[in-house]
Amino acid sequence: MKKSLPLFFLLFVLSAVPGFAQFFPKVEKPSSPEMSLLVLQGSHDEDGKPGKIENMNFTGWAPAVTGPDRKVVPFRNFDAGADFTNIYYAENLTAGEYKLIGFYHVYTDIAKLTEYQKTHPNFIPRFAPYEENPYHVKQMIPVKEPVVVALEPNKVMTFGSYLIKFVWTGGMGGTTSDRWKAVEEKSFITSDPKNETVLRYMKTWATPAWKKWNEKNAVAPL
Repeated sequence: MKKSLPLFFLLFVLSAVPGFAQFFPKVEKPSSPEMSLLVLQGSHDEDGKPGKIENMNFTGWAPAVTGPDRKVVPFRNFDAGADFTNIYYAENLTAGEYKLIGFYHVYTDIAKLTEYQKTHPNFIPRFAPYEENPYHVKQMIPVKEPVVVALEPNKVMTFGSYLIKFVWTGGMGGTTSDRWKAVEEKSFITSDPKNETVLRYMKTWATPAWKKWNEKNAVAPL
């Protein structure tokens, strides 16, 4: 009768497989000891309960954050955690004041996409919230009060957790060009800036790059 392999051995083997790193999101290593990382949790408000935000080629959400130079800071999105909602993060940031003013909702206007495809046959749109694409429309849904983080050097810090309540104009069953538009008067964001759950959740991420960042993450894991 065959004996099953010990769990620790299986984990060791899996960690040696290149694809295993894909269980954790991509991140660049710290480019210098002073560089920092900002992260936040975003969730779809489903009657008061947090759910996944579906960021896809026709509709998606991304944090609207400005840095010390007042320019918009692009954040990466990770929504593949089986037991967590969306995580948005930006690495290799310099110390200074960062301000979250709301969330961008970026959607594809079907008429603009059709026009674009006349000169780009078989083109399929993609989620790119910080790019300026001719077939995209960008909405800004503000938080009630901007959230400011004084990012320290050599730190991982968070803006907290946010619930986004919204409905589309038509969605999948819509027939208008703006079917994926969020109805702005029905879009609301609930802020919890002091929430550190996302810091605790990501503390166990164990790729070589994430280990370096988590050395700067001062919280205990979940």
